[in-house]
Amino acid sequence: MTGTPIRFRRLGFAARLACAMALATLMTFTSGAARAQSPDVGEAAALVRSFLAEHGRRFDAGQTPLLNDAAAARPYVVDGLAHDGLQGALQFDPVYNGQDADVSGIEVRPDPEMPLLQGAAQIQVKLVNFGRPMTFVYTLVQVPPSGRWQISDIYSEDDGWSLLDLVQDAGFSVRSSGPDVTFDASGGGTPADTAVGPGDPDADVGMEMGDLPGDGTVSGGSDLVFILDGSGSMWGQIDGVAKITTAKRALSGLLGDLAPGTNVGLMAYGHRREGDCGDTELIYPVTHMDPAQFSPAIEAITPRGKTPIAASLVAARRAFSGADRPANVLLISDGIETCGGDPCAAAAELAAHGIDTRVHVVGFDLTADEQAALQCIAEKGNGNYYAAANADEFLDAVNQAVRVAETERPEPAPEPVPAPAGPETVFEETFDGPDIDPAWQVLNPAENLATLDGNGALFVAAIGGDTTDRSPEALNRFVLDEPLPDGDFDLVLAFRTDAQSGNESVWLSLFEDAHNQVGASAWIYTKGCGAYLGLTLTRLSGPLDGKPETTGFDINLFDGPMVDNICNAGPRAYADAVLAALSDTGAELRLKRRGRDLTAALRMELPAAEGRAAEPFEIESEPVTILRIGGKPSFLMGQFGKAGAGESLFEVERFAIEKPVG
Repeated sequence: MTGTPIRFRRLGFAARLACAMALATLMTFTSGAARAQSPDVGEAAALVRSFLAEHGRRFDAGQTPLLNDAAAARPYVVDGLAHDGLQGALQFDPVYNGQDADVSGIEVRPDPEMPLLQGAAQIQVKLVNFGRPMTFVYTLVQVPPSGRWQISDIYSEDDGWSLLDLVQDAGFSVRSSGPDVTFDASGGGTPADTAVGPGDPDADVGMEMGDLPGDGTVSGGSDLVFILDGSGSMWGQIDGVAKITTAKRALSGLLGDLAPGTNVGLMAYGHRREGDCGDTELIYPVTHMDPAQFSPAIEAITPRGKTPIAASLVAARRAFSGADRPANVLLISDGIETCGGDPCAAAAELAAHGIDTRVHVVGFDLTADEQAALQCIAEKGNGNYYAAANADEFLDAVNQAVRVAETERPEPAPEPVPAPAGPETVFEETFDGPDIDPAWQVLNPAENLATLDGNGALFVAAIGGDTTDRSPEALNRFVLDEPLPDGDFDLVLAFRTDAQSGNESVWLSLFEDAHNQVGASAWIYTKGCGAYLGLTLTRLSGPLDGKPETTGFDINLFDGPMVDNICNAGPRAYADAVLAALSDTGAELRLKRRGRDLTAALRMELPAAEGRAAEPFEIESEPVTILRIGGKPSFLMGQFGKAGAGESLFEVERFAIEKPVG
């Protein structure tokens, strides 16, 4: 098995070198522990052999793969590559570059192309898997305080992938979670070019705990990522000096002046391949920067290709070490986007990331139109734009941009005003079925006139004028046997009805008996100019064998509140549209208690009709005051007065008892 579904990306030698040096810093490497590659490279090769031997032993024994066991892998690899379940997440074995293995002919030796390097080594590994020859380059860094080696990356020369990239793409952090555990291979004395088998470790394993903090970043500081234009146009000269040379000098010169709390990273685009719009790279991860390591990463950039600014800004978001501290991007470019992306939109998305993220731009040797295009990036990125026409202006612009990135902070956004808290629902019936709550009692039930419709509503029909709020014989009066909440509350009834008989009535009350209750009623009544819609608050009191005493308030909603002069054609047409809306979208009737006062309220959405826009409508009656408020929640869908021919139809969608908040 030789393939892998993971995206492959080939790194050039300079980029691999820069990554190795950057990761050395990222994994808590300090310059005081750095030593020249020669003669210690033999120890690095010995660690790689031991890593391969342990990996092979586990494979042969059917045990958990080494790269799936963070604790077992940590003596060999930096913490950023030690994750439980890593190999499973990658869906292949990166050590053997396949999903299965039949390995032979393993050779381990220093990479012959590797020059002398402070603090890093590259070891070449050759093997044959299922008959396919493979070559890998292992990058190792020295971990303080001992300076012993650990693997910081594995690169496949054949398929062009980097394990560090794959780990990041799989969503793992490549930052150390604590002090690195190091592997002591110094006593093995293994020759650098000896072939080893997968089951023959040739050195003793020991562990030594480092004493450096965290993930290589300064807690509480800010992050700064430089994005350097590596497109071919950077070879153009100003004042006899290539623009790329000027840019490198400027960046290298300011490294020692950065604030101590600034974590720094380096990206470039167009620096590896001609004509490749995917050529963007995080060369130096965002970390507490060591100038001795950062400067070679800058110098390794060689302009070659196109200008994928948008893609670089998208990639920059992943470069930041955390969303809990300010972050700045400084884009240095001598041209505009050449890969069809939208860098302004990408800058806006990047600026929306984290608590304070800004995109600054230094435009170098640009025309007026090109400057406008790059100014847009800075504006959308909540940053600043700096123009430079020569080397001196460029140096000033870069230094000014860095000072702004390190010191200026935009005014914090005002704290959002919390939305008003909604009411507390004490009881709710949504009529979803198959039955209603057992606390309901139905007085004078007529099952042929009331049923759940299967669509979240109670369907009720009323026939004849006796189904009125004050009639003891009214059919299908629903009474809830639940105690009322203490204090203020609302009874809520969401309903729909049609002006079919012209005498429809929806009654919501606190019910003791038919002649002793207080309730809110929404009603339709028909007279000379057509149907009217009204709202009533009524208090009934008296014996059942007599006529109850009635007090309350009536509001004709078609006599001003909703519409007026309905005997005229235009208002009548709008009134009919309101009645149609009552049938289509319905309304909400409320009986509201506040202290000793009770009121009736109606809410509905008024339609767009007769030149009027749709709008919400709400009205509330004058209160009646009751010293002792009692009764049980109840509702009744009926007719009243001289009902017209036919039946009245209602749909009840929700009943609730709510307590207001605040």
